[in-house]
Amino acid sequence: MYAAFVKDMNEIDKRAVDEYKIPGILLMENAAIAIYRRIRKHGFKSVVIVCGSGNNGGDGFALARLLKVNGYDVNVFCFNDTSKISGDAKINFDIIISMGFEIKNNLNELEHKIRECDVVVDALFGTGFKGEVKDIYRDVIDCINRNAKYIISVDIPSGIMGDSGEKGGICIYAKETITFGCLKMGHILGDGRIASGRVFVDPISIPEECIKKQNILYTTNYGDFPLSIIDKREIDTNKGDYGKVYIIGGSFLMSGAVILAARGALHAGAGLVTCVVPEEILDRVGSSVAETTYMTFDRRDGHSFISCSNLDAIIERADVIAAGVGLGASQQMTDCISYILRKSEKPVVVDADGINMLSGIKDVLKIKKCPLVLTPHPGEMSRLTGLSIDYINKNRVRVAREFAKNYNCIVLLKGASTVVSDGTRVYINTTGNPGMASGGSGDALTGMIAALIGQGYSSYDSAVLGAYIHGRAGDDAYEQYGYGLTASDIIKFIGKYIK
Repeated sequence: MYAAFVKDMNEIDKRAVDEYKIPGILLMENAAIAIYRRIRKHGFKSVVIVCGSGNNGGDGFALARLLKVNGYDVNVFCFNDTSKISGDAKINFDIIISMGFEIKNNLNELEHKIRECDVVVDALFGTGFKGEVKDIYRDVIDCINRNAKYIISVDIPSGIMGDSGEKGGICIYAKETITFGCLKMGHILGDGRIASGRVFVDPISIPEECIKKQNILYTTNYGDFPLSIIDKREIDTNKGDYGKVYIIGGSFLMSGAVILAARGALHAGAGLVTCVVPEEILDRVGSSVAETTYMTFDRRDGHSFISCSNLDAIIERADVIAAGVGLGASQQMTDCISYILRKSEKPVVVDADGINMLSGIKDVLKIKKCPLVLTPHPGEMSRLTGLSIDYINKNRVRVAREFAKNYNCIVLLKGASTVVSDGTRVYINTTGNPGMASGGSGDALTGMIAALIGQGYSSYDSAVLGAYIHGRAGDDAYEQYGYGLTASDIIKFIGKYIK
């Protein structure tokens, strides 16, 4: 499923009108019909529609007509200067005026009518909204949120910015949103992910070719994507066919990280997993994950390191290397990460402490030989880029895509809507839940991505699949354990999606 920026969708709309000769008034009518069908499906009988003065309001005016002629109890509110309504919205506004509609603009009456009605249709602001919700509109949105039994938003919840999903101080919290043509970034990023409720996409007669011409490179999970990437295994295969994964990580205080990464890799279908760990945690790791083999770090003058000869052996034997989980930060381990990136032509996944160490040696990213996946959370991304966490969270797609492009790598930027980019394509994941915000969850994801790469999937597809399945497994764990779920609980459910 495509996810569009506002500019992309505006160009699609323009192409539909200019090239495909679909009148704008017909697109507006089809939008109103799509909303009408949802209202009818729910069995609602009384409706309050709150309209703005733009095309979103035009959808609302057209909807009012459809509802009225089909016997619904309809009240229309507009708190804008109605003399400024223009274009197709003006046509639909004039129609309902001629039908005898009274356009109300009293806040007390709005509250009264909302309490009496079955559903409120939010047609106030569209995807082009930016900045802060001000003046009477703050009160209108607050009134709707406080009093409505059920809210349906037109295109996007009012107060949500179409590109970032950020709210302008306040926003509508809809039960469902009916959007048109394709998803918008604001539905799946930031506050918009929660505010949009359940999102339904209606084509409103825009041809698929019209959308494809826009060459949108942003996708999100929908239907059987991305599980459709997974191939069926042949019967006559063995463990060597499904990847030799080497995981370099762990330290005396963080042995659990490499254990969880190894379990994540195994449950994601890795053929062989080898943990490369400090000798002092070997027994602990070995007794926790029986299905793996092991190598230990070298030691000199009280410091752990991995010799060049051992690193060369790892690079030679591995199909994919995951480095950084629970590793701790030291000059010795920084040198290790640098060596792997400079010498390996095998795919590498770097997470956690590995990313923190990379922030001091970013130049190595320009001369690396390997396909590379980085899996930072916003704090680690801040250290890598020098950007503030606040800026990163408000510009997740841009930050991930630009870093991936500049350093020729795959970036998986963790968060409520994980973003995966190879510098051109962008995937935004919407599976997962707040219960997954706990220690070890990211370690399991690192192992999963490495395992998928080892099975022959591209680094980009592996990151996309890993993010999606990790979130689905987390959602399954939430159903059983609630917000008290752990990384180990997530791992239990990974295997059900690898088939």
